[in-house]
Amino acid sequence: MASNNENFSAYLTANLEEFKGKWIILCDESVIASGEDIKKLVKEAQRKCPDKKFLLARVPEEGTMIL
Repeated sequence: MASNNENFSAYLTANLEEFKGKWIILCDESVIASGEDIKKLVKEAQRKCPDKKFLLARVPEEGTMIL
């Protein structure tokens, strides 16, 4: 099971071009859901990764991401 630190590291290093401008959820260092409706994404993540920690993040459309 990946920790949130591992999910965050995966977010920083993954090629997320196809998700520009969308919210994504990472679980076990993989994108398991993407879209615009955060509530639906969280429910999907809870269904796909029960009892696991997941990371919700927005993928920037362009430019530099400031953390």
